[in-house]
Amino acid sequence: MGSRSSLVAQPPQRPARTSTQQTPGNGNQPRRNFLNPFLQQPKPMSQWSSPQVPDSGWADENFLLGAAMVVFQPATLKVVVLHETKKKYWFLPKGRKDVGESLEQTALREAYEESGYRVEFLPLYTQTHAPGPPSNPQAPYGLNSEPIYISTAAYPARIRRNRIAPAGEYLTFWQVCRYVGQIPEDAVREEGTGMPDEVNYEAHLMDVNDAMKHLFHDEAHIVKYAWELFDWTRRIMEKERNKQNASESVAPPAQPDSA
Repeated sequence: MGSRSSLVAQPPQRPARTSTQQTPGNGNQPRRNFLNPFLQQPKPMSQWSSPQVPDSGWADENFLLGAAMVVFQPATLKVVVLHETKKKYWFLPKGRKDVGESLEQTALREAYEESGYRVEFLPLYTQTHAPGPPSNPQAPYGLNSEPIYISTAAYPARIRRNRIAPAGEYLTFWQVCRYVGQIPEDAVREEGTGMPDEVNYEAHLMDVNDAMKHLFHDEAHIVKYAWELFDWTRRIMEKERNKQNASESVAPPAQPDSA
């Protein structure tokens, strides 16, 4: 799947957490005006991301939160891809967050409803910037199930509850907010798990390259990134297993009981 120039095995040094809190507009930092995008110029980021967006602020009437999943079957190295059989397009499990639901719960629910598979999170070595808790400050450098991607999509004004709802942004979080999940080798797909408007969804297990050919460009890009993290994790774990096996093979024999 290409080089891993952007993903390194050794985590970068991160600044220690401090208890100092700064409030907007205090003397320790410049005032920010996120309502004036002309004050900011977009800057490029990594090869996996689009350029920076201006500092922004959205009221609740102008945004919508969702969660999605890239679901792998580690035993076969395949990925779950959905097919809308009537409208003839391919996509990944995704949906809006319900009131009172966490994004993690949304990701698992949507993956189940749309694919029919009971999905679990797939812990990976990621590039997350989420800090570790005081009890485990090294947590970001270990296996974790943090979201690996976030995407935005603008939507137009529309009629909602008999009134015109303003335009807004749909923010989607991906867990392996998009997330990475997994199903076992013997996973059985259940029927009738979707909503009434999802009856035409079919779930297929595909090789990653085949999946990327069927998906739209943005989702194919996310699958490629998820695969890079998954493959990176597999290689790290294989290296650790080999190291453990080597150390066990050279261990001195147990001494006989002198008694």
